Amino acid sequence: MDFQKVLVGLTFLAALLFLLRKFIWIPITDSRKKSLGTLDGGKTKCGSDDCQCH
Repeated sequence: MDFQKVLVGLTFLAALLFLLRKFIWIPITDSRKKSLGTLDGGKTKCGSDDCQCH
């Protein structure tokens, strides 16, 4: 096999892995890390405005 074809194959493989990671792997793992939300739309953690936890 020609050296240039090996380099083209490695470049294609690197680009494919980059695209898979960017558009498939990271969105899947980010969706697991997102919080479920809070009672008041994300402004406080406990739902009370006067608890001094936010």
